[in-house]
Amino acid sequence: MHTVLIAEDDLIFLKMLTTALRKYRDKFKFVSAKNGEDAIEILRQKSISLLVTDIQMPKIDGFKLLAHVNEYHPIIPCFVMTAYGSQETMENIPDDTIYFFCKPLDPDELGRAIIQVLERDIPRGRLYGITVVRFLRMIEMAQKTCLFEVRLPNKKKGLFYFDNGVLNDAVCGNLKGEEAARELITMERAKFRFKYLPNEKFPKRIKMDLSSLLTEAMRRELGYT
Repeated sequence: MHTVLIAEDDLIFLKMLTTALRKYRDKFKFVSAKNGEDAIEILRQKSISLLVTDIQMPKIDGFKLLAHVNEYHPIIPCFVMTAYGSQETMENIPDDTIYFFCKPLDPDELGRAIIQVLERDIPRGRLYGITVVRFLRMIEMAQKTCLFEVRLPNKKKGLFYFDNGVLNDAVCGNLKGEEAARELITMERAKFRFKYLPNEKFPKRIKMDLSSLLTEAMRRELGYT
């Protein structure tokens, strides 16, 4: 039977959610974690079919937990519960690895979505992983001030600098600003790290908003000018 891992630090909400999901016990069982640190330990010990995680958690938050899953368990689909952004905003970022649910959420809607994903016919050996674009969108949505490190398979490393969810700068080798961001956005099979710098101010080299920058980078990747 499939096992679903639920990471949530609000113990009252977690209890409500797990109680409501018991009606689906013929389809999947679940284990719970009160933060990202506990979730990572469970991932090391158990075979997990799907992750449901909050973003704001103590010790290790949802971003760092997702980065860990992306690196070590890239085939695990991830459901993100968040009070940030709107359902419309999140639906405009399609992906087949990560799904968003706005809090407060309907447990039955979550349960049905879990079953739908678990019952998909996934080609054997296919690795998904979370894209650079998806992480950028999540940082923007959560209005984080952070250093977002992207490590590429060819050993190249790049950095994005966010201030309250606004992308201020990027660095990749000798490239800086928008050119560095374009270089990093389209990279695949990347690994990620986060460092939160709430009191840090970054130089504003990137003038374009994130949506425009992503669109331009994708058009270039497809050969459009």
